[in-house]
Amino acid sequence: MKPALEALQDFRKSYSAEYDLRQQVIADLEFALIPGMQWAGSDAKQWANKPKPENNKLFKNIMAINGRFQEAEFGARISSASDEATDDDAETLQKLWRNDFNGSDGSDALNKAFEEASFGGFGAFKVVARYEDEEDPQDEQQYLSFEMIGSAASSVFFNAGALRRDKTDAVQGWHLQRVNREKTEEEYGVDFGSFPAGTMTNGDFSWICGDGGRDVYIAHYYELVSKTIVEYSVYDAEGGSFLITKDGRKYTGPDGERIDKADVDLILEVNEYDEKRRKVKFVEYAVMSGDKYLTKPAKLPFKNIPLIPMYGYHHEINGIEFYCGEVCRQRDSQRFLNMGFGALMEILSEPQVAKPEYLPEQMTRHGQARAEQSVINRPFLLSDPVRDANGNITHVGPIGRYEPPEARSGLVTSLQFLSQNIQEQSANGQATLPSNSSASAIQQVNERTDDAFLPLMTSASSSIRVACRTWIPAAQQLYFTNPRKRRGMEEDGSYIQVETMVPSYDNQRGVYGMTKNTARGRYDVSVRQGESYRTKKDAERNAAIEILQYADSGTPLGQMALLSAITNTTGEGMQDMRTLARIQQIQALVQQSLPLLMNGYPPEKLGIRSEEELAIMQITIQQVMQAQQQENPQAQAMAMEGQARMLEGQAAMLDKNVDMFNAETKRFEAIQKAQKSGMDVNKMMTEIEGQQIKNATDLAKLTTGAALQ
Repeated sequence: MKPALEALQDFRKSYSAEYDLRQQVIADLEFALIPGMQWAGSDAKQWANKPKPENNKLFKNIMAINGRFQEAEFGARISSASDEATDDDAETLQKLWRNDFNGSDGSDALNKAFEEASFGGFGAFKVVARYEDEEDPQDEQQYLSFEMIGSAASSVFFNAGALRRDKTDAVQGWHLQRVNREKTEEEYGVDFGSFPAGTMTNGDFSWICGDGGRDVYIAHYYELVSKTIVEYSVYDAEGGSFLITKDGRKYTGPDGERIDKADVDLILEVNEYDEKRRKVKFVEYAVMSGDKYLTKPAKLPFKNIPLIPMYGYHHEINGIEFYCGEVCRQRDSQRFLNMGFGALMEILSEPQVAKPEYLPEQMTRHGQARAEQSVINRPFLLSDPVRDANGNITHVGPIGRYEPPEARSGLVTSLQFLSQNIQEQSANGQATLPSNSSASAIQQVNERTDDAFLPLMTSASSSIRVACRTWIPAAQQLYFTNPRKRRGMEEDGSYIQVETMVPSYDNQRGVYGMTKNTARGRYDVSVRQGESYRTKKDAERNAAIEILQYADSGTPLGQMALLSAITNTTGEGMQDMRTLARIQQIQALVQQSLPLLMNGYPPEKLGIRSEEELAIMQITIQQVMQAQQQENPQAQAMAMEGQARMLEGQAAMLDKNVDMFNAETKRFEAIQKAQKSGMDVNKMMTEIEGQQIKNATDLAKLTTGAALQ
């Protein structure tokens, strides 16, 4: 990891490059979310003494987009992508991913990132590795979880050279966090200064929190490290081989033991070997203050920076990235709408009643009555006529009329245009449908996507894909290096126990060892918009009911369709009935497929997977076999044959155990050979040193004899 001052200098470069864009993102968030901020700046000066309303349609429109995103239920799907990877291991990873994501703050973190990205243009969340027992220093087991990041525009930064939207090309990442100074200094045992650029306010490069120094900023710093590893496959004299690994200046043997360089040089000198170089990547992590590292660099199981960005509308122009959210697109319309409503409020603040105008002499005797008219509803009002100098009446009644201000046609037309414009820019469509809607109508609503907002959904899908790709190598290292038992989550939300690195017999390689649930190889990730579990259950139930229109419930196929419809019924108070229907469904499957099951057909292909369902299957097979024995004497022979096959299976298992024992024995032999090679090297060095001493002694004798002569 770089020295702290170099990392701090790299942060300043990144911060300076992103400053203007991040300021715009924060301004857009404040415009939409903080009351009063829609009149900030020059608008407030122009309308200083006028009403300044906020008819915040912008917030409602963008929150509708967020609601559509949450209803879409985007999810990552893991699939095998290499020869070593298997579909079963991909399914195991899928269950672990689903548990880690939903069991932590994954959904909340994703929704928060999408909210900030849709409003301002940039959001983020992160993947972290935590210890299973934080209070036990001896417990080294870790698990993966997802955490929310608030105000990502002012707290998440990548190195200046990272231009990809998903930031998989980043080699440095910073996550700034506001903490209490006193508690943090007590936790780390040192005094430190605040991390720079903790806040972005008034265009300042602020180093403080504005609270008198009570709070400070620290940074969670991530750095991607690449190393070249050299592997030596050494062949000994007896035909075996063992592996020596070189990592920098450190050499390790087959079991991870340290070996001196001099010993390695002698081993490679006296034995044949193959050399292979490969690059490895890992992430180092430390907590930074404004002047030092507060923790020692720690190696993380990730292959790229575990900060996952999410953008709204992202573009790269001339090597410079630009991004924004929906507020940037709709800001001017919202400002114009506020001004229109302000003008209306100014008009409505005036009295809306027409007032007659009189000369002073007309109101001399009747002014009091006119003032009391709003309180005392008089049947009529009087006024004196206007007379000339000779006393002749020249005018009767008011001389004029004061009319209240009206909303002119220009203002009305502008407000109509604004309403139409905002409606065109806002989210539309229908998120829900009545319960009696047809399946085709539901499908049309689910498949509808407004083209204007498709980039937002695409950006969110990209972030989910990157998060899962970041999670997979870390999960392979944490969950599949040693045998572990982890909780997994099925697609329906139920939990199962997943056991990794299970000993089993590999038919392809013909070996017994840790060959099941190993998650070896490469895996690809796709993101799809999924339906909710209840929606899928409803679809399966409707399909089963449709089958009943063509198959009578008395037939085996109709009976299976009826049981499927019952098991896919959702709602409270139906659990017992669903359980009973599932048991009957398994029994029917076993009875119809008994010959296939007896000949090794996998029950997983019949949908029988859990331990409880497998137990029901075994009991049903025994019951069917007993019934057949009572009805048909020939069934006894079939039962004996089945028992013989079972004994053959047990014998095969014994053979596998023997193979495992032999494999373990060979491993110990390889270790002993490696140790023996080391002992041979020591013996050779001893013999060389002895020969050197003998040669020196003989040389001394010859020199002494020559001197005496």
